Amino acid sequence: MQYRKILLTFYLIMLSTILPIYMKDGYYMLGEEKWNIYMIISAAIAGLIIFAYISEFIEKGVEKSEIRNLFKVFLCLNLINLAVSIDHKVSFWGLEGWRTGFITFILMMFFCFVYSEGIVINGYLLAAIFLTPFVIAILVITERFGVNILSVSGTDPSFLACVGNINWYAGYLSIFAPLGIGFAVTRELFGKQFYFWSFYSVVVLMALFVQGSDSALLTLIGTYGLLIWYCLYEKERLQALMIQLFVLGLAMFEVKILLGIFPGKYTYSDNILIKICDMNGGIFFMTVGLLLYMIVSLSKESEESSLRGEKYRKIYKTFVCIIATLGLAYVIVRFDDLAGNGRGTIWRITLDMYKELPSFRKVVGVGRDCFSAYAYSKPVRAELLINEFGENRLTNAHSIFLTELIEGGLAGLVGMLFIAFYVLASLKKCDKEKGPAAIICALPIVSYYLNGMVSFSQVLSTPYAFICLGLGLYIANSGESQVGNGD
Repeated sequence: MQYRKILLTFYLIMLSTILPIYMKDGYYMLGEEKWNIYMIISAAIAGLIIFAYISEFIEKGVEKSEIRNLFKVFLCLNLINLAVSIDHKVSFWGLEGWRTGFITFILMMFFCFVYSEGIVINGYLLAAIFLTPFVIAILVITERFGVNILSVSGTDPSFLACVGNINWYAGYLSIFAPLGIGFAVTRELFGKQFYFWSFYSVVVLMALFVQGSDSALLTLIGTYGLLIWYCLYEKERLQALMIQLFVLGLAMFEVKILLGIFPGKYTYSDNILIKICDMNGGIFFMTVGLLLYMIVSLSKESEESSLRGEKYRKIYKTFVCIIATLGLAYVIVRFDDLAGNGRGTIWRITLDMYKELPSFRKVVGVGRDCFSAYAYSKPVRAELLINEFGENRLTNAHSIFLTELIEGGLAGLVGMLFIAFYVLASLKKCDKEKGPAAIICALPIVSYYLNGMVSFSQVLSTPYAFICLGLGLYIANSGESQVGNGD
């Protein structure tokens, strides 16, 4: 067990430091090159861990657990999906440049499983993990204002630093921005770690605001929406939340200052997040954060505060459900208008594709990464896609859920949702001692899936999301809370 934990620690460091910065020929086939390095790192460590499992099996025999049975079910589902795929080679290895095929998915599931059995986390490991996203955030901010540090910087405004396409970076931030904010909100207020994580959060949030992808707004909604639920429980948590609202506003205000210092230098087209910053959103959030912090600080905490906290949580959940229902109804009613361009068109085509699938494929799908092969398999639809997107071949539905509906079928989509809700439900049951660790793991899971509603699976976000799922299972079932300590 200790040997496995050492390997997992080493793997986490390598995946967090090498994968995001690895480049071979600039932005040319960058997705393919990042997948190559991901496979080298993951396959090597997985082989060593499997060897450790074999040694334990010989010595102790098979250990039965609910989690192990769960992963066996997912393995069987994906083997069936591979067996009936319309292109076995693509389904196994993945589509060139994307590589989210069977082998990649099974590796991610494997590491989700092994992380569910534990890892040793301390301050040194956290420093090694979060240094890279911090440095990349600085590079992104400087690039967006015309200061190109890397040789490839500025060659294409749709690409950022060493990460690649802005949608890839938005997915990457859906993991590492919520994690940093989660650590900041669970540290002792105004302690050394609090200032460290708050500074990290300001820089990463600034990068999120300037990067250019509107989908990053969903990361903010998921992160702060879940934090509100977590912090309603008691006064100290509410104080921490108000400080983080101030930090959010500070990041916006810093972007506003940069827009003023470098007028006309912003290198990407206007987007929702940059407009919020330019409209003095930062001043609003800083003011609200400070005022609410003073109000919460002056209020008295009674013995029934936790009971009131549960009551407030129920009210908040009801409010969120109403807003989500109204939003869904709006999308359904206005779908034809919303589908007039961009992602809406892709979603409409995807739903039409699913309707045309044979009954058994509606359940098992067409195979991983075979979205494109199926989309262009019928001449009429292929002509429609070429007229709509030209030479840009449609490779996914720009929604992880709709893409899974085609590639994995209804079984794959149910499995994807089940594992997420199972982990989140398990974390929700954690006691107060494990609360900080639970919320730190839950934040990137929620943000990843929300961002994924309008984005896609890729090697710079999905492997980290699966690791968070595994760590969430470990925290919920181990009785340990050291994941959230970071000492």
